[in-house]
Amino acid sequence: MENIVLQVNIEGMQDKVRTDWNSLADELKTRGMDDVALNQLHTELRAGLRVSTRGLTLSMVSAEPFNEALEGIISESRKQAQSQGEVRS
Repeated sequence: MENIVLQVNIEGMQDKVRTDWNSLADELKTRGMDDVALNQLHTELRAGLRVSTRGLTLSMVSAEPFNEALEGIISESRKQAQSQGEVRS
């Protein structure tokens, strides 16, 4: 199963945390989830579903917003460096 970035809400708490599939899968195994259920959960998350299980609400975090933000930061840094004469294009 591909490692994916996840947003996790713990039941009864307001905070959201981010983790990866590999770390979460290990935790869910300790909570009694078998490999078939883990595979099903992974498939549902990859399909974009929000899933609640074992006291956790899970959703996959899309990489697109992060990539767009990163591109914006890089572009802005280049512009700033060019205006200061530090970078030649």
